[in-house]
Amino acid sequence: MNTLVRSRALYCGVLSLLLSGAALIAPAAKALPPQPPDSPAKRSPLLAAMQGELDRSFKTLSAQDPKAYFIGYTITDTQRAEVSGSNGALLSSSENRNRWLEVSVRTGDYTLDNTHKIGERQSQTGGPGTPVPIDDDTEVLRRAIWLETDKQYRSAAEWLIKIRARRGVEAESTEGSAPDFTHEQPHVDIGPESSFKLERKPWEEKVRTYTKAFRDSKAVINSIVTYSALAQNAYHATSEGTQLQYGQIRYRLELFIQGKAPDGMDLNRYYNFDWVNPADAPDDKAVYAAEATMRKELEGLVAAPINEPSVGPRC
Repeated sequence: MNTLVRSRALYCGVLSLLLSGAALIAPAAKALPPQPPDSPAKRSPLLAAMQGELDRSFKTLSAQDPKAYFIGYTITDTQRAEVSGSNGALLSSSENRNRWLEVSVRTGDYTLDNTHKIGERQSQTGGPGTPVPIDDDTEVLRRAIWLETDKQYRSAAEWLIKIRARRGVEAESTEGSAPDFTHEQPHVDIGPESSFKLERKPWEEKVRTYTKAFRDSKAVINSIVTYSALAQNAYHATSEGTQLQYGQIRYRLELFIQGKAPDGMDLNRYYNFDWVNPADAPDDKAVYAAEATMRKELEGLVAAPINEPSVGPRC
């Protein structure tokens, strides 16, 4: 996670440098007519709550023994809708939203911390994460973040104590003497958040219709069509000063059919459409064309003769 964040931060830094260079060249160019100012993305109150708890926790835990020298928070907000049909009937239709918090706490210092590897044993860092409320209630959010921070600090402190004890009696390799973490310049990138409003009823009818079309083929014994919409927003804040906020949205339509060969072997065909702009959703013509190809391929597989294994000459 840290590598991905730092790669994104590096990109932002390069972009900032390019923009700065463009600003120096601009006076020599012909004056352009006034342009409306860019509307900056709105900073989420969730990011503000994360930063508030980060400041408080880092001030407290950096004074402990062992001290926390780095804390990072990542919250992923996921909104998902899914509609699925089978053989002309609706299987399921649902929509949900959740938030997932991941906390990274490093104890010690950049040279030696709780992630240090001694021998063949790699210490643990962070955890699987924990759910947090989807309401932007600052007090409730900060309490949930604090609980996970405290948990991760205790684990990191315990590992660092073990590492220091083992390091004192084991020889360090060249690799083991390298710093455990690098200090990076903070970067701030506040991008727009993503969300969708979906009427599931039209898609419920579509998956019924799309799967019902497969019933015309005797080779198809089961068909499933699933439509899904996914919007994810990621928020990241670290004690080094980095703040990131960005969102993405994508849609998918999956077509799946099953059949059986004369010898009982399971056969299947799969196809999917992916898009990010609602206007780019496949129309019925494109879907039925894909279904016709899938059906033809499956019928060919079902009708194909059994390939008997060849027997080589006896020795």
